[in-house]
Order: sequence, then structure tokens, then C-alpha cells
Amino acid sequence: MWIFRVNRLFRNSFRLISILFIIIKHLLKNSVYSNRFLRRIIDPKRKNLTSRSERIRFMIEDLGPTFIKFGQIIADRPDLVSEQLRNELKKLQSSARPFDNDIAYRIIEEELGDPLHEVFQHLDHTPIASASIAQVYRGVLRNGETVAVKVQRPHIKQKISIDLVLIKILAEQVVKTYPELASFNVIEFVEDFGEIMKKELDFTNEASNMMRFSEMFKHDDYCYIPKVYSNYTTQKILVMEFVTGIEPDAKEQLQTNGYDIQQIAVNGTNIILKMILQHGFFHADPHAGNLLIRENNQVVLLDHGMTASLKPAQIQALINFMLGFARQDTHRITKALLALLNVNFYKEQADLEFEIGELIQKYSYIPYDKVDISNLLADTFKVILRHGLKVPTNLYMLLKALGTIQKFAEALEAEISIIDMIEPYAISKVKEKFSFDAIINKVINSAEDYLYIVDRLPTDIKEIVNNLRTGVLKHEINFREDSFTNKALRQNFNRLAYVFILGLLMICATLLMIYQPASDGIKILFYSTAAILIWTGFKLLFNTKFK
Repeated sequence: MWIFRVNRLFRNSFRLISILFIIIKHLLKNSVYSNRFLRRIIDPKRKNLTSRSERIRFMIEDLGPTFIKFGQIIADRPDLVSEQLRNELKKLQSSARPFDNDIAYRIIEEELGDPLHEVFQHLDHTPIASASIAQVYRGVLRNGETVAVKVQRPHIKQKISIDLVLIKILAEQVVKTYPELASFNVIEFVEDFGEIMKKELDFTNEASNMMRFSEMFKHDDYCYIPKVYSNYTTQKILVMEFVTGIEPDAKEQLQTNGYDIQQIAVNGTNIILKMILQHGFFHADPHAGNLLIRENNQVVLLDHGMTASLKPAQIQALINFMLGFARQDTHRITKALLALLNVNFYKEQADLEFEIGELIQKYSYIPYDKVDISNLLADTFKVILRHGLKVPTNLYMLLKALGTIQKFAEALEAEISIIDMIEPYAISKVKEKFSFDAIINKVINSAEDYLYIVDRLPTDIKEIVNNLRTGVLKHEINFREDSFTNKALRQNFNRLAYVFILGLLMICATLLMIYQPASDGIKILFYSTAAILIWTGFKLLFNTKFK
């Protein structure tokens, strides 16, 4: 109905105005504190003095959940922002003030299609957690099982959709203003972020991720994934098993209760490595707030909304990268990096290999088991970016997961080496690659491909010959938007159009001169057109190079 469209338009307009108001407020504040004279008047004792990076963080916090998430992801992109700003953006928190319980209960009933008392024996009146997208309640189902109920904030989907449109417009304007940023894939990054946010807003995706992880670790006692109640899960509601445990940040409490700190760190690291190297599907945000520790040093993994995947070729390339690093083999490392980027050929590979070799020398003086794998990958990505190569988004998610789990171990003051722990997975992958079954499958698949070619070849040749006879053989050539050929074609077409219009104008001026030679206006038009035409001809003649 029209009233709903008006209501949506009103909400969208209000959100846009509020965003502009927040941005203007912080820009004015920034300009005041950037001016030494005004700063001395307003804040003579320099109590409120903040850095530029801090002011950006404060503005992002005021802008709301979408921008906070955006800032958190940018914090893991060394190619987009400075180290100082990255460190500041890492302080962004997704916590938020809880929304009204009556609204939450209404959303639950609307999504489940039943009154609360028919589904739950009990549902807490106070949320146990509240974040920017949802809040969580503890409840008891009619069968007596204790559950956690995650409820999406009202109208958050519309709010985030508006924010995403605005962020994309801003990104496009930034790239137009600063064309050199095009190589950093800013617009693609914003589009990827939009896809991540849309997936997080659909709780059925998180439920699917949880069930997938549960299947991965069903035989591993060191990891636990809460059970999902699919019958009570929708896009806005996620009902899962309520799990208790000790937060990994509480080191003293863990030790007091007899937990093995070293084993907890090993278990947490093995969880992430198994996801990455064995399954190619991993939790992209395994920070301490998303983990709980239970008896027997078991690690419980929570909040599965943000995940990422690696292709089989990328998993193998990551293993080859680590094996190459272990042997100080720069050629193997360079090939592995290009495979990670899905680059089949790179004409400056020798230069890239030299720079990688220089980087490896930096790490050669650090004991092998002390090397920080996330820092190593981050440094290699910086080398890659200097060569104008693009790093896929899933590799930044990989970098974040490895860096987060490394910090998790450091916070526990445990002695672990991710590089050493990768070795068993690497050996297993190599054995899997050259196993009898793998070789047989490869032979069968190759044979099927060749048989398909042999089967299709006569038909394809007949089609080509027939097209040649009828004169309808077509060949399509696609150029990238930013390619040299595409730019040259556009420039030449523009020149051709300009010359065509100028020639048409000259013809009209000549005809007018013939039929109305006494008019001064027509004489001015004719001579000025002739002068421009002659000047253009000389310009084209002298700008043309003959070989």
C-alpha cells in the first residue's frame, strides 16, 4: 500500500539526514581542533585533544552498526588505511543498548507464528547480550531444553540497506576523485562488504554455518559447536543450545579451575587450522568474545555469522607457501602467492621473486617456531600490492582469522608455533594429493574431458565450416573497463565524433554562405568553423606517428 511506501520513504530520508548531521558535526569538530587558535580558546588545557584517527573512530561509532562493521573490516586491510588508523579502528565495539523486550517478544511470535507460551516454558525478561544487529535471550523450550534465542533488531535491515547504498556512493566518488585508488579495488571491497552484511542479516545462513562446522568437528573432543534448533530458526530468529563456560580472557579463573592453558591455546589453533587447511571453510572472527572454555579444555565456538571459504587450489597454494618458507625457497613461495591470487601468468615474476627473497631474509634471523604467520602473510601482501596485483577478499579474512587466533594464544601466554602446527596438515594434504584414489580420480576425470573433446570435435568443426560458408562467423573480444585498448578505442571514437560534427557544421556554414552571402553572422560562422577545422586537421596530422 502507498502508506507503507510513504513510511519507508520517511525512514530512509530520516536516516540520510541523521547520517549527514553526524558527518557535518564531526567535520566541524575536526576543523575546530585542527585550528590552533580555536583549539586554544575552546580547550586551553588540551583535555579533549584527540588524534585524527581517534576522531574518525568516534564518528564511525556515532554512525551506527553498518559503519562500525565496515570500520572493523577495514582495520584488517593494510592496503586501504594507515597502520595508525587500523590500530584505532580495531577498538570499535559492536555492543549496543538493548531494545525494548515487548518489541523482541513480538518479533519472536511473528517469526515463529505461535504465542511465546506455546514454544517456551520460560523466556528471560532481560537480554544476556546486546549487539548492533541483534540481542540474545536465555529461554527454556517446552521439552525442558535450555536455549539461547537471538532476535534481530527491528528495522535493522532497512537501516543497513540505506547505509550500504551511501557507502557505495561515497566509494564511487572517492575513486573518481582519486583514480589511483582504483587499483585497490575499493568498490569491489564495498560490494563484498555488502554481501557479508546481507548474509549476517539472514540468521538461516548462520544456522547453516553452525551445522556445517558441527559436522566438521563431530569426531573431535577439543571443539564444540552449539546445537541449532532448525524448527525455530528464521531469517530474524536463531534458536540454539545455551552453552556455559569460562571466557578465555579470564586466565586466572581458568588456572584456578584446573584448566591447561597451553592445551587450550593448542586446541583453539587446531580448530582454525583444520577449518582452513582441511575443509577450506573457516570462522572469520574467532576472537576471545566468540569463544568459551569447558571441561577437558574444550573450546566452544560462538557467533558464526562471518565466515569465508578457500578454493582447493588456494589451500594447496597456502601449504606450498609454508613449505617454501620452511626451505627458504623464494621461487616456490612466489609461485604459491600467485596461485593464491588466482594469477596464472605474471610478466614481472622475476622482480616479484627478488622482493620476496629480500623479505624472507628479514625473517631468516627469527627462529622458525617463533615466526608470526599472520605478520609474514601481511608483509607478503604488501609486496604484492606494490606490484599492482589484487588480493582477494577471502585472503584478508584468512589473515584476520590467523592473526586473531595468534593473539588468543598470546593472551593466554601460551607457547605455540602456528608454522609447526601447520606441518601435519601439510603432510596430510600432500599424501591426499598423491594417494591412489586421488590419482585414479584424476585419470578418470582427464579421460572424461578428452572423450568429451573427441565426441564434440566433429560437431564443432562442422559448425565452424557451416558458419564460414554462410559468412556469419563471429568473434567476440571483451576488454576490461580500465584496459589501455578500451581507453584508446573510446578516445578515438570521441575524436571521430568530434570531426564528424565539425564537418557537418562546415557543410551547413558553406551552404548558408552560398545562399545568404550578405549576412555577417553567417560569415563569422563560416570563417570560425573553417579556422577550427584547419587547426584540427594540423593537430591530427602532427600528432599522428608513422612507423
